[in-house]
Amino acid sequence: MGWASAGLQGTAGIVRLSASLLDRTDRHCADFAAVKARPGLWPPPGERRRFAPWEEFPLGLVMRALDAAEFDGADVDEAVSRVLETNRSPVHPGAAVWVRHACHAYMAAGKWIADELGDVAVVPQRHPRVVQSGSAAELRMLTAWGRWYESPDGSVREFRRLRMSRIGEAEAPSVAAISFVAAAGRRAVGNVYRDAPVQVIDDERAPTRIRVVEVMLDDDVVPRVLVDATPEEVRRRYRNGGMQVAQRIVAGGDRRPGAECVECKLRASCDELPYVPGLLGLGDAGTHRRTWSVTTGRQYLVCPAQAQMRELRLPADRFDGGPAARRGVVVHQWLELAHRRGRACGLVDLPEPDAADIGIAAQVMTAEEYREARPYLLAHLAVCPLAGPGRVTDLMVEPSVAAYDPVADVVVIADPDLVRRVDGRVVYREQKTTAGAVPAGGPREVFSRVPQLALAVLLIRQGVFGRDGDGVVELEVMTPAGAAVHAFGVADPAVVGAAREEVARMVTGWHRDVAFRARPGHWCARCPVARWCPDRSEGADPDAPIEVDGARIDPRTGEVLDGPVSGRAAAVSAVISEPVADEDIAY
Repeated sequence: MGWASAGLQGTAGIVRLSASLLDRTDRHCADFAAVKARPGLWPPPGERRRFAPWEEFPLGLVMRALDAAEFDGADVDEAVSRVLETNRSPVHPGAAVWVRHACHAYMAAGKWIADELGDVAVVPQRHPRVVQSGSAAELRMLTAWGRWYESPDGSVREFRRLRMSRIGEAEAPSVAAISFVAAAGRRAVGNVYRDAPVQVIDDERAPTRIRVVEVMLDDDVVPRVLVDATPEEVRRRYRNGGMQVAQRIVAGGDRRPGAECVECKLRASCDELPYVPGLLGLGDAGTHRRTWSVTTGRQYLVCPAQAQMRELRLPADRFDGGPAARRGVVVHQWLELAHRRGRACGLVDLPEPDAADIGIAAQVMTAEEYREARPYLLAHLAVCPLAGPGRVTDLMVEPSVAAYDPVADVVVIADPDLVRRVDGRVVYREQKTTAGAVPAGGPREVFSRVPQLALAVLLIRQGVFGRDGDGVVELEVMTPAGAAVHAFGVADPAVVGAAREEVARMVTGWHRDVAFRARPGHWCARCPVARWCPDRSEGADPDAPIEVDGARIDPRTGEVLDGPVSGRAAAVSAVISEPVADEDIAY
């Protein structure tokens, strides 16, 4: 319990654990969850978090509108309009479109449930359930966030879990915890998320059947029954697995800096999160504490509305980027597997395409994909970062790097392909595949095409990877004809100056924006969140080249076909060729 002596105020004797927290993995910060589960603890007064001047939780608006529809009999569209108009914080236009869509999708899902699972009718319940137990030393509560239903006679209890964009694992620990709350929880007439203990009332009859249904808030996605069991079965499953996970979450453990640092109560006292004043070169603290990455910067350069809707985690469409995009993905996956072995890649790792065993490639790609990727991987052998020259130590493959800039009040996130020390010197490498033009020129030209390198220069220079602040940033470019490595020493003032200019270009407007207005154009046809944008450009040919600042870009692959490549053109190219996985947050 490294958090126990972190200078927090209040009491640790109240534990309120949300079932969704049980799905955390070793990639997440264990102490963040342990402290989040203790609402009686808070940071010192000077460390209180500032909140966004806009609505950050559109799913909460959906819940409010559904409450009006289910409990007050309001028309769904009227309920949505009222919720949007009366919300305390402004709602982004894209989020407003999604909220209305989500409410209609939920009502359609409810009809499906009634028709397909209608052996027992259930009605909505105003009061959520909570499991709580206490002693003189500690009060523990287990909650589940979603929508509650029950049969009129109380024999069937149903919980509906809402998903914004991605289905969850049916056997996830959180499902066991949710069903346990449904089986053993009592109805809360107090506020589950504010009161401790929560005032509860008993049921007149114990249930005989517990059902948990996952509802995707999108068109034509059939709800999924995750649990349909007796209370006894539910309790046994939780005791045999979920309970141990819950105990581990509450205990805390290793710290892993990342996006959660933004809201973490331990941030000010955490030794694992580097503090780098002035990292982003901004002169003020902006609107509130947030995260920023090169991906955020690129999305903002393309269209501020796209960046905001992605930050709000609105469901994103996935486009087929064609073989070039897929090739880049599988090459990166192969390199990650190969480098995690801690030794240089060799010809023995790349069997002939017709071989019965294609080696580690079989773990990440098909035989046909391997046939196309192999020439790029063969080119990599000559420049493999683990082959020397020099002594390689402190190898980190695909690490997640976080640093906090207290001047800007921003947690900066980076995801390098590989970081190592060569003869004691930090070397940060990004890897790209291309069948077209290779990024070339000085640091300004290369950083505008690959801004991850600019951020890497500043991270190294300002001591995130070691106090010496010295090192090298590398760009490895693989083509079927060979590979080349462009290297930039971070001790060079020209390199540092170019890096600062590039990062400032990407972050300044985003940091001060409060409206995130759309910037319609040809790129709308390939925007993953265009369907929520009321200002999107209509009628653009999705197969026609995208023109940005004189450059023509292939809309399927992101490849620059011809013309000068400005920073914005490079951003449009990158968001197409390097799509970001749609991440859903479980509640």
